[in-house]
Amino acid sequence: MKPYIHYNPDIERGVLGICIMHMGAYSGVHHLLTEVCFYEKKNQQVYRAMRGLWMQGEVVNGIGLTAQLYADGVHTIDGIPTAMYMTELGDELHLASQLERWCIRLRELAARRMMLELSAIADTDDDITATAQQLQEQIREALSIQHVSKWVSATEAAARLRNHSVQEEMHGISTTIPSLDQINGGFAAGHLVVIGARPSVGKSALACNIALQAAKAGHNTAMVSMEMGVHELYARMLAQHSGVGYRDVVKGNYKPEDALPANLPLFFADDAQMTIHDIRAHAEQLQQTNGLQLLIVDYLQLIQEHADGKRPREQQIAAISRGLKMIAMSLQIPVIALSQLNRESEHRQNKRPTLADLRESGAIEQDADVVMLLHRDWQAGIRQTETGATTANDADLLVCKWRNGQTTDIRLSFHGPTMLFGGVG
Repeated sequence: MKPYIHYNPDIERGVLGICIMHMGAYSGVHHLLTEVCFYEKKNQQVYRAMRGLWMQGEVVNGIGLTAQLYADGVHTIDGIPTAMYMTELGDELHLASQLERWCIRLRELAARRMMLELSAIADTDDDITATAQQLQEQIREALSIQHVSKWVSATEAAARLRNHSVQEEMHGISTTIPSLDQINGGFAAGHLVVIGARPSVGKSALACNIALQAAKAGHNTAMVSMEMGVHELYARMLAQHSGVGYRDVVKGNYKPEDALPANLPLFFADDAQMTIHDIRAHAEQLQQTNGLQLLIVDYLQLIQEHADGKRPREQQIAAISRGLKMIAMSLQIPVIALSQLNRESEHRQNKRPTLADLRESGAIEQDADVVMLLHRDWQAGIRQTETGATTANDADLLVCKWRNGQTTDIRLSFHGPTMLFGGVG
């Protein structure tokens, strides 16, 4: 392999140096690089430790990396003490603005090296099918540059106009339910909020309500969905804002004046294969570039722990739940995670859900600062009240846990065509 043709030692060191010296810089390269993007083994070792440190929720800096490498048994790198090599990387002067361009260059060089390997195996007598397929997949991955910022803004100008926090009299971001705000003061920074429900009850609709009202109040709000596309989320919010039915919105049957307000600080990401580390990287990057004050994830059980996670699902859910709490604490924002409930409530005489119905892991209840369960008698098969009235438009929000606050049950109404809960907005 020829330097500066098949690999670039200067760029490798530069990327590592920027990540060491600039707080939060690693979040911008997490999606862009893997170990194979580095040619020199010493730099692979440093990047591996850097990735491990970040995935543990630790700050990536020279001191932490040195400690991590020593813990991994790496006392020397390229013949010099590990601590000295970390110092050398940090001493190199590079512009942080070059980071993404350099990462892309490292991926291109990695792809070039892989193509050389692919051509080389053609001269062997071994069964090359498996090796060739593996190299082809690595080349495809290396050339498919994934920019960390996958957010789609409600308008292009929102990213430029909404870089500041809007202060309110209440302690946190509004739940959009006045009676609940009065009792508990909104969603607090650093809190993990879990909203649970059975399928088709309306947890995504409620989340859209909350996101829309938060953005209207000036809070930079991001919504990650592993179940719906960006256009579906936006259509729901437009229906809730305008009063035009969702189906009409999807068909384009609405007036220009029905559109959402311009410059809403609202961002979306839709990716069915996101891991908890992907979500963290996206959130950190968005906070650095635009500011972030509320993150909503739909929904918890669809998140992957790792791209190739092989642990029991209950353990993965526990790790994901803890990861969401870490995001809330490290970014000092409320994180709202929607959660599927199990079927137990359907088999009980009393159909109202309880904390025990949270699916797959008790760790969710433990990690969450707030747990609210959404229930609709109509969806549970109870079509009339005791007085004979229809339950089609009835809903209940059961506040089962609120750290430093009160638990309560709140009656809501639900309007199906616009997917809007009464008392919300």
